[in-house]
Amino acid sequence: MKKKLLVHFLRIFISLGLIGYFLYTLAQEQGGLKLAFQTFAQAFIHTSIPWLIPAFLLHLLGFSLLSLRWQILLRPQGVNASFNQLFLYYFMAAFFNTILPSTVGGDAMRAIESRKLTGQATTSVVVIIIERLSGMLALGVIAGTALVMKIFSNQGQGAASWGFVLAIFGGFLLLILATHPRLAPKILHFSGEILPQRLQALLDQAYRAVAVYYRHPGSLVSSFAVSIVFQFNMVVYYYLIARALHQNPDPLDFLVKAPILVFLLMTVPAINGIGVRTYVFTQLMKFPKAIGLSAEAIDLGFKYIYGLLGGIMFLLYRRTPRGDRRPG
Repeated sequence: MKKKLLVHFLRIFISLGLIGYFLYTLAQEQGGLKLAFQTFAQAFIHTSIPWLIPAFLLHLLGFSLLSLRWQILLRPQGVNASFNQLFLYYFMAAFFNTILPSTVGGDAMRAIESRKLTGQATTSVVVIIIERLSGMLALGVIAGTALVMKIFSNQGQGAASWGFVLAIFGGFLLLILATHPRLAPKILHFSGEILPQRLQALLDQAYRAVAVYYRHPGSLVSSFAVSIVFQFNMVVYYYLIARALHQNPDPLDFLVKAPILVFLLMTVPAINGIGVRTYVFTQLMKFPKAIGLSAEAIDLGFKYIYGLLGGIMFLLYRRTPRGDRRPG
């Protein structure tokens, strides 16, 4: 319990710290906190609605792609879940991602629901982890491709972007080696001598779930292809928000930096990523602070709207008798 409280306090500290810092520096630039809020309000009020409408609708495309990826990864585990059912779960997960002070609240909800499909909690969690990892690898591929294109167009790029791409690919290389059928049994044999039996049993179950994909590599390839499309969809989404705020970033440069934003939203322990967006927009993309704060507000607003819709779906789903649930 104490550990969970410390984690929650850390998330609150990071989010409030980042937002507080940017408001403070904006107040210094504008000559006072009141003027800082007025500058932020002006940037937010003058948002271009025609750019926001497609950005808002891209969430639906994103849910569809994520549901398809989940369906692809479940099939090798012997689960033939319908697309509609998984889409419903993703919509409901948006609600939990919104109300819980965590980036994995929705994943926990999906793991609980998918356990009814897989029959094993460990398998459900492994599938969701593989989803997350394929998404991270896709971010590295998108950013890496854009970096190579920038080289050929004689555009420079900072070491941070290269470090991000190399860290992604290096991490995945180590992961592939650790889970390879030739090496993993040796690692499990070694861990079996030092770990408690219950924990070792969980590791064995997790490895069996992962090993399925070595026998069905097509599923991994297909899910990765979907991840590429989904993460590109995320890049376009944030690009539309930037254009709605009357910014005109270089598309190639945005392809490098937006994946870093998405990656940080997935990994930084902040409440709903609050403060992380402003940090990337202002420090990495060099947008004015009022624009970065406005982009943060718009993105959060969209997520809360979809979270509210997901909450309504969750309530209706729970009130429906089990025998009458026919999502697909």
